[in-house]
Parts: sequence; C-alpha cells; structure tokens
Amino acid sequence: MILLLQKVFVNHGKVSRLEMVNKRGELLNQVIIQIILVVLIFAVFLMMTADKINARGVRQQVVERELALLIDSAVPGMNFAVWKTNMNGVISDVEIKDGRVFVSLEGLNALKGYAYFSRYDVSVVEEDDKFVVMVK
Repeated sequence: MILLLQKVFVNHGKVSRLEMVNKRGELLNQVIIQIILVVLIFAVFLMMTADKINARGVRQQVVERELALLIDSAVPGMNFAVWKTNMNGVISDVEIKDGRVFVSLEGLNALKGYAYFSRYDVSVVEEDDKFVVMVK
C-alpha cells in the first residue's frame, strides 16, 4: 500500500510509460481477437448457406417458377421445350394439374408445385430428350 501511494506521488498522478505500453498492447490484442472471431463467424455462415443455395429443392422450385412464368406469358398456339438435362439438373417428370406446375428433379418429387394463372388449356407431352409444354 505504501508503494502504491509513493508511485502516485512520484508520478504526480500521471500514468507511467510502461503502463501505457501495456494498455496499448492489451487493446491491440483485443482488437485482433475480435477481428478473428468476426471472420470465423462469417466463414461459418457462408459455408452453411452455400449448401442451402445449391440444394435440389431450391433448384426444383426455380424450374417450377420459370415454367409457371412462361405459361403465364404464353398465348394460345405457343409451344416451348423443357430439356430433360439442363443447368439445374436432370428433370425426370413435368406435370400440369389444378393450375400448378410440378417438376421432379433428380429423383426429388414435387410436393406443392408452383401456381400459374393462365386462362388457356395447358398440357405437357414427353419426347425423347425434352418435355414440350403446349398452350391451347
């Protein structure tokens, strides 16, 4: 206790250079640790979302939505082809029923489908390497 009082009186209430260097070093260490933690959390977040983005279910929904939008913008007499092998995967089946488009992609069967709003008759015909969607 006497040493502590002597130190205060000797420095006249000023902090010594050694204590300032220690405080700077501690602050630098804390900042570096926080930066490393933020980078690690961000990396884990990216790894977890990358799997979800490339999932079959998401790709299946994308194909269903694209087909529904094509049907919505089609006029009677228009036909368009959906190739069985495309950038989203291998399409095994395309169905149109009750105003919804159902796509089976890479063995994953469609559950909900995607609604389209066309007042025309829509049908699907399977050919060798594609599905032809016909709007009548």
